[in-house]
Amino acid sequence: MSSVNVIATIIVLLAALVCYAFVSQTLRAKREQRNRVLTALKARGRNFKFMQAGFPKDFLPRDLVLLIQRNLIEVCEQLAKLEPSNPVHLQDLQSVSAQLSETQKQTRPAGPVQLENPQQIKEVKMCLEELNRFIHQQELKAAIPKNQADAYRALMKLLVLQISVDNYSLQGRAAEQAGKTKLAIHYFDTALNLLIREGKSDHFMQKITLLRERIKILKERFAEELNTQNEAEIDSPELDENQSEWSSFDEQRSEWKKKQVYD
Repeated sequence: MSSVNVIATIIVLLAALVCYAFVSQTLRAKREQRNRVLTALKARGRNFKFMQAGFPKDFLPRDLVLLIQRNLIEVCEQLAKLEPSNPVHLQDLQSVSAQLSETQKQTRPAGPVQLENPQQIKEVKMCLEELNRFIHQQELKAAIPKNQADAYRALMKLLVLQISVDNYSLQGRAAEQAGKTKLAIHYFDTALNLLIREGKSDHFMQKITLLRERIKILKERFAEELNTQNEAEIDSPELDENQSEWSSFDEQRSEWKKKQVYD
């Protein structure tokens, strides 16, 4: 083999190695990029599922429910394309699509849903924080127009108010059950004033009516408790006087014993 052929062969081999290295690097970069996209999509899907499960039925307004469901469908579609062999993505897609169809059929807005315990309140607050973070990110990416993002935030502000009122109401009921009537009045009154101060009387009219009725009953009960307490104090003055006389006698007897010892 002549030197020209050897050089040509070496050049061809080097070119092949360079091409192989380039292709290999490109494939590796694409594989890493695909894995990053998969990880991000799965994390996003988990967040939306967490929100779906964390909000009680009919708690969220229709627009916010549609926002979550549409974005979860988008995530499921992308995952199904990236991992077509995984049947879970297609099952999730079918399930959420059916839920979206049902939500779109709803025309009547749901009324405020009463949260029943502190743990539920905690979970709902976490879900709202996650939803608010998502809306903010989408607004920064221009995926959601500012006016639409503002509308979503207005709905969420109303929900935050509802959570605060429910929390005070829960504390009020706990105080009432513990026999702390005055404290119960304080909590229910705080919840009522919060609704009135925020100017949401129309949206929470039923809740305001119930709070006023509860406060009225508790104030009447508290007045009876005060009357009972005052009557008890009036009816037992002699007992207090006798107790005072016995205490004085005990003190005198103690002094007498001391004199005997030291004398």
